[in-house]
Amino acid sequence: MQKEELNYQRALIAVLGVASLFLVLLGSTNAHASTLGQGVHVHLGAYDPENAPPSKYIKKVTETKTTENLNLRKSASTSSQSLGIMPKGTIVQLTGNKSGTWSQLKWGSKTGWSASQYLSTRAYTKDDSVRYMTRFTSIYATAARSTKIGAVNFRSQVSLLDVSGTSSHIKTGSYHGWVDSKNLTRTRPAKQYRYVQKSGSTYLGIDPKTDTYAGRVHHGEKYEYRRWDGTNRRDEINVNGRWVWTSVTNRDYVAPQYRYAQSNGSVYSAASKTNSKVVGTISKGTKVRWGAWDASNRRDEINLNGKWVWASNTDRKKPADPIPPAIDVKNYDRFTTGLLTLRKNPVSNSTSAGSVKKGWKVTVTHKAEGGWVRISAGSVTGWIKESGNLRRHGPYSVAVYGTLRTGQSAYNVMSGFQQKNTNQRLSSSSLYQLWNKNWTFLTNGPKTVVAEQFQYSDAKGPAMLKKLDIYEGQLKYQGRPMYTRQNVPLNGDTESWTYKTTSFSEKVVKNSGRYISSGDFLKRS
Repeated sequence: MQKEELNYQRALIAVLGVASLFLVLLGSTNAHASTLGQGVHVHLGAYDPENAPPSKYIKKVTETKTTENLNLRKSASTSSQSLGIMPKGTIVQLTGNKSGTWSQLKWGSKTGWSASQYLSTRAYTKDDSVRYMTRFTSIYATAARSTKIGAVNFRSQVSLLDVSGTSSHIKTGSYHGWVDSKNLTRTRPAKQYRYVQKSGSTYLGIDPKTDTYAGRVHHGEKYEYRRWDGTNRRDEINVNGRWVWTSVTNRDYVAPQYRYAQSNGSVYSAASKTNSKVVGTISKGTKVRWGAWDASNRRDEINLNGKWVWASNTDRKKPADPIPPAIDVKNYDRFTTGLLTLRKNPVSNSTSAGSVKKGWKVTVTHKAEGGWVRISAGSVTGWIKESGNLRRHGPYSVAVYGTLRTGQSAYNVMSGFQQKNTNQRLSSSSLYQLWNKNWTFLTNGPKTVVAEQFQYSDAKGPAMLKKLDIYEGQLKYQGRPMYTRQNVPLNGDTESWTYKTTSFSEKVVKNSGRYISSGDFLKRS
């Protein structure tokens, strides 16, 4: 017999007497304590809900309303002074006085007369007895609250019958009795929740001595809560629609934990290796919710496809992906679209092999499955995903072929670059000299022209292009510029800015200039 039942029966003996209790127990097969939706119920005869007195908060009410916007007149006549217009639906109080088709009534602080035909009176029952429990609360036999007869759960809806001092007489679905008034409210409290701190068992009963196993809850799960029992140190929680007891929950939030399958393998019905069966399989790399670790059998409890099972091939770290083979390709160049971290192998969880700045020119040397490419940038070599990380055109890359090259008379103009590539080639081009030994012009042509490439950062690139536009725009013929900035192809399948002849200046250069067959400014004569 449960502790609560014994306590209630002792209380009942004090209230009803031994003989009455004997008759109640003898005549009922439900004499044991049971947890119901509204509280712990023991059949107590006089305290059953059907024996409760009527509530003082459920009253018959007669109410009169206006059916139209209606004048309140000083006397029973349409010619009498109006005291105001009452909006349709206004609740008024009849005095009981009548004069023909007029009724006297009160509207706020005013008393006057209105036409009876525009007043509607109805009688109904007004229920102001609905209350809710703000905590698990003991119920007593009297307002003195000295003899406990039961309890009612947190958030339960009850009916208020009467109030005496600090005690309230209530009725539940199981019985009626007195509670502390401070534990009642007119609005239902919000649900409360508890988190599973460590995977463990749940029980049907509150007392560990009479435990009946009800199931298992798992690390990080969240459940609705309604009661804490300090004596047995257990929370009452709702698991799948059933209220059960457990000692593994608390208020503190618990972050879910996950595990990864390190290899393909089986999952089992229990932690025990001798008392479990295979209930499925798990594939390498599968991420699953974690519940517990059984050190004796070296198995994790995991949630696979909505079911809690046990596995011996899971761990915290994600397993390394298989490394796909590298395929050698014809080298080609690209520009980086951002600061890139290179990987030692073509897999996302591979270790870092260094980094490359945004806007750098790099050379692609190999490819691998999954869109991976191996790039080389000076002394740095490693793998990245090509899509979104590399581009053909360098937005702040400038190719120069004359006096702006390294060591030449205007080289100082190119200061501030973050990367320089020498021995480059401008394809489908020709080089001409005109008027002055240092005045060279890039035109369309069948060969290649030797160039250098300068890459600038996002911070310095816009200002550098503006500076070069001004510098190259100074040379004019017949008032027209000889150079214009154009996006041109280079060897290695990239594109870069350079300063090339316009359609007008190209005709001038080819008609009057000297062709430099080597395509190299340094080999002009």
